[in-house]
Amino acid sequence: MYKILFIIIFLNINWAIGLKALMIPQKANIIALSNTGIAGNIDPSINPASLAFINPYLSMSGNTWYADLSGSKSTCIWKNQNTSRYISIESLGIDDIEYHIDNTVEPIGYVEAQWIAFDFGSNIDLNKLFNNSRDYFIGYNIKLNYSKLHTTRYWGYTIDLGLNKKINDKYSVGIVMKNFGKEYLGDQTININKSFGLGTSYTTSLLNKNNFYMNLEVLFDYINYENNDTYKLALITGLPYINLMVGSSYSSQKYQDFSYGISIQYKTWMIIFGSLVHENPALGTPTSFEIRKFF
Repeated sequence: MYKILFIIIFLNINWAIGLKALMIPQKANIIALSNTGIAGNIDPSINPASLAFINPYLSMSGNTWYADLSGSKSTCIWKNQNTSRYISIESLGIDDIEYHIDNTVEPIGYVEAQWIAFDFGSNIDLNKLFNNSRDYFIGYNIKLNYSKLHTTRYWGYTIDLGLNKKINDKYSVGIVMKNFGKEYLGDQTININKSFGLGTSYTTSLLNKNNFYMNLEVLFDYINYENNDTYKLALITGLPYINLMVGSSYSSQKYQDFSYGISIQYKTWMIIFGSLVHENPALGTPTSFEIRKFF
């Protein structure tokens, strides 16, 4: 019964696609920062305009959430002259949900729930379109999704748009508009609620008594979705090999979480771990472990 209740929640969160307060695990750095970073160069799923700053890489993440619910996400980012593009494939599911038709203890069988999505995104080189467009960056992301629970099947698409403005070497601002799209259930069409976000990024250098410098990036985001305001704050250290990440989200609907993570990089390889603690332990603790190869 617990898993059946969970699937109902799972449908409400995932099938609407739009931003919900609770993080669904996708990638380790996103989880570790509580999905913060509209103005930072974190991930194109947060702001597709960030592709202009992210070095090309290939990555694979393993993600876990409630009970046996698990999945993975594969991402590839590559660059062609001044334009960066990316593709990703993600999945999340469970295959042993007990199926009951009455109040008997023993199930008559088991069913599965599955979520599969494909992303394609790109930044746009504004210098090819306008003069004096330096330090403005825009990007888009297209997501196609398919999901099912037993015999019920959904599919849909969304488009996200993002802008990033680099004020100077330390300060950036960003804007995202997400979830332009539709969901389909048989002959039914389901409208998706759009979300709007603003973000800032500020990088400062800390100096200790031994003249050791450490960069610290401070990220702050504001998200509006379904008349619900969510505020996000995250910190990222800037060291040569090992870096720490922490984040937190607070919603006007009294939701709050705390996230943390670590990244370790050696030459062109990086491993990242992220976890998020929220106020509903019945839904488990989202975690993600990611491996990247830069090229």
